[in-house]
Amino acid sequence: MVTLAKRVALAGCGLFAFLIMLGIGGVAVPWFPETEITHQRPYADFVGREYRVTGDVSAYAWNDFPDRAKILTISLIAPPGVRNRFVSYVTPLRRGQKIRIVSAWRSVVLEGFLRYYVVTVPDAGLPDAIPITMRVNSDGIPDPSVYEPIGQ
Repeated sequence: MVTLAKRVALAGCGLFAFLIMLGIGGVAVPWFPETEITHQRPYADFVGREYRVTGDVSAYAWNDFPDRAKILTISLIAPPGVRNRFVSYVTPLRRGQKIRIVSAWRSVVLEGFLRYYVVTVPDAGLPDAIPITMRVNSDGIPDPSVYEPIGQ
């Protein structure tokens, strides 16, 4: 009886540790759908604006592993970036590259909310018809160390 209780407690602790690791990694909670927040402030103030790349940022193409050729989304990420089996390729953006914010989204992850913009990056050599995302925090401002507003 004591052995069974120890095993159940150990399994519970292991599950809890696993959930913490998923939360830190930003894994989306599947039973909460992504929500468009384009018309909510402060994000509505940034939708439609253009920004210029001023720092190091790369476009990471996320695949549908094990099908590395099927790209699901592209994320704009500043260094140090990531490398794993879900990244098919990385394309560095040049300084001065223009980025236009199209919409704002929020998804639920185990540690809270993940907010991001869907953007367009013309003339960067990225594939068409694949969503390009840029993470932002709750104030909605794109990272000022990487992006600067154009004409505002």
